[in-house]
Amino acid sequence: MARQRGRSRPSGIYAAGPQVFRFYPDGVVLDVLVKPPPGPDEGQAVAAWLHRDAPAPLNGVHVARYDFSEGAISFTTRSHFHNGVIDLRGSWRRDYLTLDLRDAGRVQPGLRFVRIWPI
Repeated sequence: MARQRGRSRPSGIYAAGPQVFRFYPDGVVLDVLVKPPPGPDEGQAVAAWLHRDAPAPLNGVHVARYDFSEGAISFTTRSHFHNGVIDLRGSWRRDYLTLDLRDAGRVQPGLRFVRIWPI
């Protein structure tokens, strides 16, 4: 795990239901929906195909950049269901994220994303 000014930065794959994020320590995050929803047993398989160095862009994968400071994380991505913007803000711990998701004015607070890779 990378360090910046003595602090860890998010990296790895986190999932909550079908919503999956892969974080890189340099600030890149990949956003995709996976069905059926993956858990830790599927984490390695997801890591094998969900990476930013894929030879061709993967259909349905959104690329964004996240901001991280003092345990707080925030980023903006696109909706997988409509042509809208999704704002996510919350806290990061090594094994989970707790995010508030804002989509078209609607807020889903306290969504818990569990680290599924590496574990």
